[in-house]
Amino acid sequence: MYKSGILLVIAVLVMFSCSQENKTNVAKSTNDATIIGKLQYPYEFKYEGNPLSRMHSATDPDVQVWDSVVWMYCSQDRNLDSTKHKHHYDAMDGYHAFSSSDMVNWTDHGEIMHSSDVSWAWEKGGFLWAPGSARKDGKYYLYYPIKDKEDKWRIGVAIGDSPKGPFKDSGRPIEGLGGIDPKIFIDDDGEAYIYNNPGVVAKLKPNMIELAEEVRKIEYASEEIMQDDTLKFLEGAFMHKKDSVYYFSYTNWKNKTNQGYYAVANNPYGPFEWKGAMAPRPQGAQDHHSIIEFKGQWYYFYHIAVSEFPKYKESQGRIACYDKLFFNEDGSIKMVEHSY
Repeated sequence: MYKSGILLVIAVLVMFSCSQENKTNVAKSTNDATIIGKLQYPYEFKYEGNPLSRMHSATDPDVQVWDSVVWMYCSQDRNLDSTKHKHHYDAMDGYHAFSSSDMVNWTDHGEIMHSSDVSWAWEKGGFLWAPGSARKDGKYYLYYPIKDKEDKWRIGVAIGDSPKGPFKDSGRPIEGLGGIDPKIFIDDDGEAYIYNNPGVVAKLKPNMIELAEEVRKIEYASEEIMQDDTLKFLEGAFMHKKDSVYYFSYTNWKNKTNQGYYAVANNPYGPFEWKGAMAPRPQGAQDHHSIIEFKGQWYYFYHIAVSEFPKYKESQGRIACYDKLFFNEDGSIKMVEHSY
């Protein structure tokens, strides 16, 4: 009887310890879908075709390859709180980090940043839109657009020692830069550049949290194209490099047929030669893409709106997808074929 009592106590202690270790990391927003509160992070899942993550919104994918691991940073659509926000985009909040070493087995590391982590941000929260990311000298940087206390869009930076966080805000926005959709490109010589709406670029200082120069407007096409409402840059600046060619790409969400466009140059500033469309309009959403090379294959990440996919009814908002990207022999990009 005595031994049985001891064993019972030990069993209870073990169960309590395990429950603490596997405690659910619930996102900070009270507007999450019910399914999010049931997840335990890190949450592991397999890619079963698009959309990639089917448990919660994973919007505006910013994707990197570090040490043979794919890292995807996503914003999240939230349900509108009419006491704080006018539009459901205003309620966007809480970045998640995903990783995979084979593009099949994925890990959702949970929420790595929230608007409440930014002391200088709008006090009602939300407005944590499309992120950017970078790694330099052993540090990881998360760039985010958010509204400040004066209701102005600013770009902030959070820093971590690991790609999965935790990330700590630098304490202030980047001076000389506003707008949204920051994208970081680090060239082969180690110089870092930030691309941002409304179609501008600037070199960053080595500390990665300050501009090294004033922003420059990007000349990515002829004046005729840059004035065309259905062809010009509207959002989602992106830069990648292949065979010494710099590919500047962007989204035009007003075009009902194609929304991903690109131009090429021999340097990160341009001027660029406009090449036209590379991706069609995603179902129910705007194209907001990232482009990576992983194990010899190029990939195009974007998002779709799951509201039009009833079988994913437990999800909400937009959600990340990816498809293979191919180049022609002359370096031009073949039109992406969506699969979902």
